[in-house]
Amino acid sequence: MDLQNYWQENKRFVVSVAAGAIVFAVGSMLIGSFFRAELAQQRRSADATAKKLRSESMYTQSDLATAQKERDETAQAVEVLRTSVAFAPRRDFVLDPARGAASNQYFGAVSRVREELLTLAGRANLRLPEDLGLPALSPTRESEIERYLEALDLVDRAARMAISAGVQRIDRIEIKLDPGLTSRQGVGQIESTRVEFNMSGRPTPLVRFLEESQSPGGSAVSGEPVGPLLIEKAQMQPARTKTEEVGLEVTFVVARVQAG
Repeated sequence: MDLQNYWQENKRFVVSVAAGAIVFAVGSMLIGSFFRAELAQQRRSADATAKKLRSESMYTQSDLATAQKERDETAQAVEVLRTSVAFAPRRDFVLDPARGAASNQYFGAVSRVREELLTLAGRANLRLPEDLGLPALSPTRESEIERYLEALDLVDRAARMAISAGVQRIDRIEIKLDPGLTSRQGVGQIESTRVEFNMSGRPTPLVRFLEESQSPGGSAVSGEPVGPLLIEKAQMQPARTKTEEVGLEVTFVVARVQAG
């Protein structure tokens, strides 16, 4: 190869490569001069840390015991919150295989509660919807029957509280199952069946009803302790035609909380 000819044809390329090599060498020397000590220190620190991690425990037995105690306390607190929020249906509103088909148990509970409530409401001069908020077509799926029975339990409690408080009219009751019950996504951690009440009459009995619905003892319902009813929202406003009356819209929730 004729170097003279190569140089003439490629001298720009050769100069660029040589300049790059010189810059790299000078840069390496400068980096080594200014940062070599720091780099060595960082390497020693990293090696020491790695050795410590291999040979020493990060946490002591005391740390483990403290973490376990905190976990247990947290689990207890969560369980207290879960039981406080979750609706506990009474025995007569829980399906029992020993009592026959689920549909028969549903019809029996609805018939009994409707007869009792309408009789009590008539004596107390309380207007009460005969359907009690239940669907016109009776549910057939057992999962839906379970939830409508739980909602009926809440309706029974609330209606008896309304009677005890002296409420004049329950204009509408509507039960809405959680939409997630029939969706692919499911109901999630908390399943909510909503029971909506529209009431009207004098304000004092309606306020008393709300107070009683939050009473831990459930004084208007005899038998098993029922606890307070979970309210999602409540709104009271003046009646349009009667100045001495108000209307109350309140939504109770029958909550099912998944454990864990």
